[in-house]
Amino acid sequence: MSWSKNLFLKINSQLGQKPMLDAFYIFWARFGIVLLALLSLGASYLVLGGLFWGYWLGLMSKVFIIALLASYLIAVFWRQPRPIKELEGVRQMIPTLGSWRTFPSEHALFSFIFALHLFFFVAHLGVVLSLLSILMILMAILISIGRVWAGVHYPKDILGGLLLAVAVLAIFLYV
Repeated sequence: MSWSKNLFLKINSQLGQKPMLDAFYIFWARFGIVLLALLSLGASYLVLGGLFWGYWLGLMSKVFIIALLASYLIAVFWRQPRPIKELEGVRQMIPTLGSWRTFPSEHALFSFIFALHLFFFVAHLGVVLSLLSILMILMAILISIGRVWAGVHYPKDILGGLLLAVAVLAIFLYV
């Protein structure tokens, strides 16, 4: 069995033993991306002012579209069903939209795009923005851990989402 499935099973076996921890991670798995998106948009608006709409409609919309297309293309060639469809006795704490694919995690992909674009683009503009960028990266990590904790992704799905986010951002922001 792979390292990812082994780690997933260790994490999944903990579900229900600590209700407060379950609630914490389920919150981040379900709603964290909304909080992160709002924080990312708000921070971008404060930093960019009048350039905000051009940045989001001109650049970031393309980043998200290319990331989504790449994610689906990867999923077609690297079919990986959700843990509940593949492993015995898995507990899933939140509903999902589908079961045919899990790699890469789109929640991780989009969370890290929301968090890292600010880090790559504006973190050099000062201490406050650097700290905000770090906070947003921590939020993306909580969302990602929450997705594994809730039983809907393997750790490698999260890693795939993170690496794809970095690759797409690097292409758009540095090439």
